[in-house]
Amino acid sequence: KAPSKARPLTDRAKEALFNILRERVFDCDFLDLFAGSGAVGIEALSRDGHRAVFVEQNREAVRVIEYNLQLTGLKAAATVHPVDAVRGLNLLARQGAQFDLVFVGAPYDDPALEEVLVVLGSGHYLKPAGLVIAEHRRQHLLPAQFGRLKAGREARYGETVLTFYEESNLSGEL
Repeated sequence: KAPSKARPLTDRAKEALFNILRERVFDCDFLDLFAGSGAVGIEALSRDGHRAVFVEQNREAVRVIEYNLQLTGLKAAATVHPVDAVRGLNLLARQGAQFDLVFVGAPYDDPALEEVLVVLGSGHYLKPAGLVIAEHRRQHLLPAQFGRLKAGREARYGETVLTFYEESNLSGEL
């Protein structure tokens, strides 16, 4: 189920994303920002992810995420925070939460995408070898670096681009 006015990741792009991530998903802690229907985080759980945290401020979408988690039987491995992404990140930072994979699916052309990447790049949200995946429109060129986050791979699927960021070490190398 998807909330009205949502732009979920296409099935083709979602399948490609999880083909890229493959074994990284097993037993991972997954953060789904701008979660929408929760489809990406639920997919991670269905592929043997350990837990997923969903951050979504739209109340209708939060109800859809909770419904989808109940429907899939994955609710016990999930936490849903009904707040905006920056507030959700601040809450998670106070809890000391860290993730293997962070998916940022902000609405296309929303300046919140880069704002969230700045927050992620200045905090300690990733476990060692963790990844941040930013979904954006092909025309929206993202900077190669946000604080400690450095872009590596990019995958294009029609209008959709997935940019993968890793934490760079102190010398600036990946």
